[in-house]
Order: sequence, then structure tokens, then C-alpha cells
Amino acid sequence: MKKTLCSFMAFCFTLTSVQLTQAQSSDFGLLGDIKPPQQSAEYIFRSSPKESLISIQLLGAVTRPGIYYVPANTDLMKLLTLAGGNSANADLSEILVRKIEPKTWAEIKSKAVNEYQGAYEVDAEKILKYGGSRQLKLAQDDFVYVPSRTSWISGETSRTVTFVSVLLTIGLTAILIKNNSDN
Repeated sequence: MKKTLCSFMAFCFTLTSVQLTQAQSSDFGLLGDIKPPQQSAEYIFRSSPKESLISIQLLGAVTRPGIYYVPANTDLMKLLTLAGGNSANADLSEILVRKIEPKTWAEIKSKAVNEYQGAYEVDAEKILKYGGSRQLKLAQDDFVYVPSRTSWISGETSRTVTFVSVLLTIGLTAILIKNNSDN
């Protein structure tokens, strides 16, 4: 019985220490996991050689952030598509669009678009579901920011919970061995 408990304790300790090591290595990354920061670039999209283009800054959680030179009739959803779509952690419900001429979007009546002093918060998930992207035309020097989703639990909280579970596992296993060794 003691050998079984000792084996179980060793298994639990090994399992929790492996989880703790994985949590730490995922925070700091291994040397092979280091990726350079995503660089902004310039992209040009045109359908004909003589087409006039406007420049738009697109930053945040998209596949290819940067300055985009696109035709004047480009809407927000087309711009996101040209940028390769959103990254896995993008929050499409809170896209921020800062317009140089906010009056151009002032007449948009949509539950997916909210105005805040010349800036617009766009819920692209609602636009995709209900339509209406054609009204969201972009203009010269507009700025678009796609935020990242915020996690519910921070990395520090996760490490703390893991550490506490390791300590509790060790303590409870020691109590269990002591109680069974007395019998």
C-alpha cells in the first residue's frame, strides 16, 4: 500500500511540475519559439493601372498590418480581407475607425456602428451577420485599428493557481501517506 501511495505521489508531483514547467516555458518561450515582432508594411491594391488610390493605415490584430493604398470605393470589410483577415485573437466587435472627415459616416444608421467624437466603433461581427458593409466606405488617411481580445485570466493568475495546486497536491499526498502508514 505504501509503495502504491509513494508511486501515486511521485506521479502527481511529476505531473504538476511538468505543467508548471510548460507554463513557464510558454511565457518566456524557448529559443526556437522566438518570433520577430510583426512589422508594418505598405501594400498596393488596384484593379486597373490608372486607378487613383487612397492611403489607409490598418493596425492591430490583422494578418498584415500596414499602410494600404486601395481604390477610393473600398469599404472596411474589403480592407480587412485584403489584409489577410483577422488574427486568431482579434476582437471584431470593437474595430476602431478614425475618420479624417467624420461627416461621411455621420448619416449611417446601423446598430453595428457607434460614433465617439469623430471616431467610430464598428462591430464587424454584426456587419457580417446582417450586412451593410457597402456604407462603410473609407477615405484618404483614415485610420483603422483592430484590437486584440483580452483574456479572462491573466498569465500571473494562471501561474499562481498552478503553484498553489502543486503545493496542495504535495501537502495532501503527504497527509494521505502519513494517515495510511499509521494503519
